[in-house]
Amino acid sequence: MSKYKFKSLLCPTESVTEEQLATDRNLLAFDHSIAHLNRRSFLSVLAAATAMTALSGGKLAYAQTTTPGITDVLNFALNLEYLEANFYLYASSGTGLSATDMGTGGVAVTGAPAKLTLDAPTMAVAQALAQDEKNHVELLRSAITTLGGTPIAQPAINLAAMGAITTQAQFLAAARQFTALGGSAYIGSAQLLVSNTSVLTTASQILGAEGQHAGALNYLCAIQGVISAAIDAQDVPPSQTNYFTVDSVNALSPSRNTSQVLGVVYAVSKPTTTNPTTGVTMGGFFPNGVNGTVKST
Repeated sequence: MSKYKFKSLLCPTESVTEEQLATDRNLLAFDHSIAHLNRRSFLSVLAAATAMTALSGGKLAYAQTTTPGITDVLNFALNLEYLEANFYLYASSGTGLSATDMGTGGVAVTGAPAKLTLDAPTMAVAQALAQDEKNHVELLRSAITTLGGTPIAQPAINLAAMGAITTQAQFLAAARQFTALGGSAYIGSAQLLVSNTSVLTTASQILGAEGQHAGALNYLCAIQGVISAAIDAQDVPPSQTNYFTVDSVNALSPSRNTSQVLGVVYAVSKPTTTNPTTGVTMGGFFPNGVNGTVKST
């Protein structure tokens, strides 16, 4: 009897295994990541916490008492670029960032998927995303150094925080979520970068690239009937009748502050969450927290 005996919750035309079905559930209801982490180690992580292509916008993260400098903001963004670059690289090639790109003291990724079997259009997009995000990692590291700062090394990243990614539908659902988060973070960066117009311009160009990524992934999710759940209350997932993930009043993309970004990647935010619980410093995709000066929700 075939092990592919279940219908995918993300794409009903696909048949999946029981393990793949569990990942579908986690991706479909983003808050299920909490239950997944409970089974692994979330309670110990949360106890320790109690004792970011992403940048800050709106109000600063609630645990922040001072405004971060430009290199602090770029380092915060670098954490998410590490996450995205590794995800797309592993999915499209089976390998992650090089030791050079990870930086001195960079930590190897855990939970990385083997090279996925994707149809030609989806693989082409995955490969392009991998190259773009790798370039963003290298660009940010170079910019931080040029500005007199020290680029953070790659932190510990768990790509299986939502469950093992093994199907095309799971890849598209997760990729759409990552891109939605990164784009919204760059939108919120302007107020912290206005003192350096060169950096502000470059950040705007990265945002433009993220917008193109989001458009491609939204379209692939929509035409393939893939359900990519909301990462928080601001998120507007694509559907077969709605390709653009903007608000219904002003047609604007969301802007997230550092706390909201970390709430998603630390797996404390739910589809109904606007502002996550404060004081969380690790969990989810970053089991030991992000690197840099901005670390807490």
